[in-house]
Amino acid sequence: MRFPEFSMERMQSTWEHRVKYDLSESGLEALTLEDAVRDLDALRTERLGYANGMGRDQTRALVAAFHPEATRDNVLITTGTSEANFLALATLVEPGDEVVIVMPSYMQLHGIARGLGAKVKEVWLREEWGWRIDLDALRAAVTPRTKVVCICNPNNPTGQLLTAAEVLDVATIVEGQGGWLLADEVYRGAERVAPETATFYGHHDRIIVTGGLSKAYGLPGLRIGWIVAPPERIAATWAMKDYTTIAPATLSELLAEIALARREQLLKRARYLLNERWPILESWAAAHAQELHWVAPAAGAICFFGYSFPIESAEFVDRLIKEWGTMVVPGAHFNAERHLRIGFGMPTRTLRGGLEAIDRALVALAD
Repeated sequence: MRFPEFSMERMQSTWEHRVKYDLSESGLEALTLEDAVRDLDALRTERLGYANGMGRDQTRALVAAFHPEATRDNVLITTGTSEANFLALATLVEPGDEVVIVMPSYMQLHGIARGLGAKVKEVWLREEWGWRIDLDALRAAVTPRTKVVCICNPNNPTGQLLTAAEVLDVATIVEGQGGWLLADEVYRGAERVAPETATFYGHHDRIIVTGGLSKAYGLPGLRIGWIVAPPERIAATWAMKDYTTIAPATLSELLAEIALARREQLLKRARYLLNERWPILESWAAAHAQELHWVAPAAGAICFFGYSFPIESAEFVDRLIKEWGTMVVPGAHFNAERHLRIGFGMPTRTLRGGLEAIDRALVALAD
């Protein structure tokens, strides 16, 4: 088992605390501990022993509540959505299996599938359609040999989302060939204008959904995620979790439970911040209309820009980091060259400062 380098995470881990302006993040400005808890005294008497390996009953019930027909028995609490994705795929896929991945996408599942020895087939969203899904291409790719289809909805990096009808179509295509569907829904709830994205969960009994508190909720530092799946998959992933993190962090899960009980309030905050900050990025992009093309994001604090300036994306971002102290994500990290993913969920001073630094980099590039 040999996993490829996860280029985006390696870049972010190396530079996110060293650059002046980090525009590579895809979540919203994080809450403070005081904002998250309000009553810190209530936590003072909590004992910091080991948590329940599956997660607290109440935490699991709160997650189940926004997945139709799910109960706490369908939920496993994990250390972030990253662990959820890893456990879900690693307990399904064996060497030689076929995995279909809807692209572009966060490359974790792509790398895990390759590391597990699977044959990976890519089905690309159509940029010329506004990053819409090509259902005919998906039908052609998914066969009786397909073990699992992976999709990120709302999509990272494009910020686009499937309609409820498309969610049903995708689920039906996968069900018809007898495969599993693994849907990363970590950006669900971070819609800028649209209603909350329809979940894949519940459309048939071979669907696994993952999510977490890192994006819409503004709580990435808690490292709390979840798997929502049929009970037999929960049992399988919990058994593997015994070899990874064993149990959630006790204090993180207590804070997560408080957050999930305030879910609607936190999602309103997310929508407010998205609509406050998107016009800053949109105005900047409009000033570069000759060099950039994009589709306004429907969800998530990210926009995926195609560009025409004469440099490959990884080289441009490397120079941007080292010469101008600003980080965005190169399209190469999504197998989509000549693109950049720029986040806009950070404090406005950081967003404006980072965009001004990109302007200086583009001027230098043109010299």
